[in-house]
Amino acid sequence: MTTVLVTGCDTGLGVEFARQYATAGCRVIATCLEPGRAQATHEIAGNVHVMKLDVSDLAAIDALARELCGEPIDILVSNAGIARPHPPFGQTDYALWQRMLEVNVMGPMKLAEAFVEHVAASRMKVMAFLSARMGSIALNLTGGSYAYRSSKAGLNAVAKSLAIDLAPREILVLALHPGWAKTEPGGRVDVDRSVAGMRGIIERVGRHETGSFFAYNDIPLPW
Repeated sequence: MTTVLVTGCDTGLGVEFARQYATAGCRVIATCLEPGRAQATHEIAGNVHVMKLDVSDLAAIDALARELCGEPIDILVSNAGIARPHPPFGQTDYALWQRMLEVNVMGPMKLAEAFVEHVAASRMKVMAFLSARMGSIALNLTGGSYAYRSSKAGLNAVAKSLAIDLAPREILVLALHPGWAKTEPGGRVDVDRSVAGMRGIIERVGRHETGSFFAYNDIPLPW
């Protein structure tokens, strides 16, 4: 049975990843910041194990990895993140910026380090990091969103380096853009469509594509 670990399953994309993978017959380890409030995740039918995890708590990530010691993880989906607000130039919230870096960059990196043996021991050997188009420096034509853009650009840099460093262990590393999903005000992409697209990319890519950055609709994105 394929085992998938998904972070940030309290709401939105995380819940949908857990639901779709469980429906596909996978064993899902769904981590939540507040499991007691993640009702939608608890209601998913199938082999879903809900566990508590704050990805900004590096010691907690290590503790979870120890708890799951010896369990191969085919697909690690680093989904947990902070997306807003976006203070304009001159109104920078530096505490928010630091929090975004902790959750959006350092947390995913720690996940990779803590769970590398679990992933390496699996059949599929995939680490997928949910990034954003706004993390692309080449595609930044509108400015602003300094904290969020820099956090996702940092995550992209982490994913690219991980792809190089983990290639000898045949671990496939991807950065994925979910589109402007309807988890956000004004979102245009249905959550189920976004997640299905990202799952499709994870299923189809070859080892030679490790370190790639794709949108949910399988369009390659520039760094």
